Amino acid sequence: MIRYIPKLLALVTAFFVISATVAYFTVSYVVQHEQTIIMPDLRGQNLVEVLTQLGNFGLNARIKAADYNNDIPKNHVMDQDPKPGEVIKTGRDVRLMISNGPEFLAMPNLKGLNLQQARLILEKNGLVSGVEATTFHDRVKQDAIISQYPPPGKEIKHGTAADLLISRGARPRAISMPDMTGLFLDEAVLAAEKNNLVIEGIKPVYLENQPVNVILNQDPPAGHHVLEGSRIHLEVNRKPARDEKNSELGKKRNPLFRYRVPSGYLKQHIRVELMAFGATWMLYDELMPPEREVWIIAPELSMSVIFLYKNDDLIISEIYD
Repeated sequence: MIRYIPKLLALVTAFFVISATVAYFTVSYVVQHEQTIIMPDLRGQNLVEVLTQLGNFGLNARIKAADYNNDIPKNHVMDQDPKPGEVIKTGRDVRLMISNGPEFLAMPNLKGLNLQQARLILEKNGLVSGVEATTFHDRVKQDAIISQYPPPGKEIKHGTAADLLISRGARPRAISMPDMTGLFLDEAVLAAEKNNLVIEGIKPVYLENQPVNVILNQDPPAGHHVLEGSRIHLEVNRKPARDEKNSELGKKRNPLFRYRVPSGYLKQHIRVELMAFGATWMLYDELMPPEREVWIIAPELSMSVIFLYKNDDLIISEIYD
């Protein structure tokens, strides 16, 4: 038995030597055949070009940080890791420092621009809206910028807030409130339009000794000084719906409003407005061919008025309550 021990030790030793040799050559083969490249210099290059270049080399781009730089344009590489000239393996991450461009810029000129356009320009330049004040101005149209701070051309930092003074248009003309009492509703609507007033609400009040659909009261009262564009309220003589079953107006309790364009050869400009719930909505506004019909269902939960204009002339006004 003892005589076999040297042979066994020799076999074990030979096994370890062969295993070590195979492992050495295997590792050497893998290392020698793993692809490596020399890291290119990416500094100063556009980010899109850098991403394409790294992808072609089999490297992974990672944005490490971004900062302002007065010498390197926005979205260009400021620094990199690994450094240029280093030998690296494919599949490795390359960390990039990106430039946000110069820290300072000249304040853009916003004067005369629409408020929405001004906000877009501020956002595009990395600026924000500050205080937005409004005032009347005879020469600057509504919603346009009258003045700004900082002024145009001033050197400012990114993120600066810009204060804007915005025009409300020309100051409305003061007028004397016309007397609409005694007018029929359609006449009152025409009087309001003539004086650039807005009828905000119509309240039905019934008096037996007054004609139906005539204006009984108004707010503001006649002769009161108001501005163009002011909102007014009217009281119109109107029977309650429950008392109108046998009246001429009672026939209009059906909430369906219908209008047929007269026959002929030319299209007519038809505009339909609905006044209800304290507001006015434009329901229809376009050219219509002859004999085309307009159908509208008036709301039943609120008193409403439908106005129909043909070629900008009011021809129908119907009340539903």
